[in-house]
Amino acid sequence: MKLKLHELQKPLTLSLSETDSWFCNIFESLKLKTQGPLSLHLVITKEKEDIFFEGHLKVKLTLNCSRCSENASYAFDEFFSPVFTHGQDPRVSDAELSKNELDITYFKEDEIDVGEVVREQIELMIPLQPYCSEKCKGMCPQCGQNLNIKSCACKKDDVYSPFQVLKDFRVVKQKRRK
Repeated sequence: MKLKLHELQKPLTLSLSETDSWFCNIFESLKLKTQGPLSLHLVITKEKEDIFFEGHLKVKLTLNCSRCSENASYAFDEFFSPVFTHGQDPRVSDAELSKNELDITYFKEDEIDVGEVVREQIELMIPLQPYCSEKCKGMCPQCGQNLNIKSCACKKDDVYSPFQVLKDFRVVKQKRRK
């Protein structure tokens, strides 16, 4: 969904749900499985050369646990508010940025792809390493057994470590000469 900035005279309010195909396509393109209803309330306002997004996303996702590879449910009820400004990015000219300028995205065209903005915000909300629970034991690196279901008979001390070569390393203290 492309938004022509010269046409944006008053705040634009969007309320989206799972019935809006372009909104659902964002989750499909990110290969995310949704559970139940999803909603996005978005208000886009323009002040001079600045575009302000104020969004509220509610969604429940199924993500793979990074320890045991089982499905894990994550509920998101997140607010986001990116700021876009028309013009040249000062970082290109090696100018010093103030603290307030770090949260600003610069653009040159007369339009912004609202779908890309929403997609970026969803990507930022997803945890890098999702867990099914904080107590997840993961998988055995040798046999692949899910240790949450049952333990395995693999020897734990045979696990390869790049520091194994240092296990027999001894430090010899030398006496100081006076």
